[in-house]
Amino acid sequence: MVLSVHNLSKHYGPQAALHGVSLSAGVGITALLGPNGSGKSTLLRLLATVAPLDGGSISFGGREYATAMQQVRATLGYLPQHLELPGDLTPRRLLRYLASLKNLANIRQTEELLTALGLVQLADRQLDRLSGGELRRVGLAQALLGNPRLLLLDEPLVGLDVAERQQVLWRLRQHATGAVVLFSSHVAQEAEALASQVLVLRAGGIIASGSVGELCAQAGHVSEVCIAAAAVEETMQRCVVSRVAREENQATLRIVGPLPPGLLGTPVPPTLEDAYLALQR
Repeated sequence: MVLSVHNLSKHYGPQAALHGVSLSAGVGITALLGPNGSGKSTLLRLLATVAPLDGGSISFGGREYATAMQQVRATLGYLPQHLELPGDLTPRRLLRYLASLKNLANIRQTEELLTALGLVQLADRQLDRLSGGELRRVGLAQALLGNPRLLLLDEPLVGLDVAERQQVLWRLRQHATGAVVLFSSHVAQEAEALASQVLVLRAGGIIASGSVGELCAQAGHVSEVCIAAAAVEETMQRCVVSRVAREENQATLRIVGPLPPGLLGTPVPPTLEDAYLALQR
């Protein structure tokens, strides 16, 4: 079960949202990592068949999107970045309604998803009375209906508190043991915590891909440097800084790349965030 994308392109007017995107993703979790406007949402919309592509090809499980659209749609689940739900419905009624549209005769899975995502106590509350994080979990539940073999999630962790994040991470790891899962994020720590493969996007193209370890190796030299707090702003203008920890009159900076003259630091193992900053630069 493999998702294959070859030379994908998408334009909005004269603006290229995606160009020359190719990728292959198997069972497990793949993260699409990039800043806002890098093409992550556009790529997921094309993979979810909710927007037409302008060039290239996509296949999943040996089925070409161009010739087997309905069969592909029957195997996928999708959580868009902005999900509009009917506010007068409850999570339970919404999931049961969507299950009927998907011809899922057994309603047991709707109850299982409500339980797995911590929504049981909210199941009969109107959607327009739920918080952003609660609505995000309802959106994830609808994407998981029918155990899709291809699961596409656009910023699934946005708006979740610590407990909600743990519930979602646990459920996604479970699902990914038998499915292809792609999720987008602009936060490197999310990709590092969840994904086995990472694709880094910039300006509509993939600029790097590989395992977390392979990408971390591309960060190069990373150091921790202790300086006076008053010198932080000036140092950040000269260096790529992935983290700053301030304490009274001192600060510890995590610097990616060679240290400029006059700075001394301690080498540290690179993280995905370090590599991400180096690649985006």
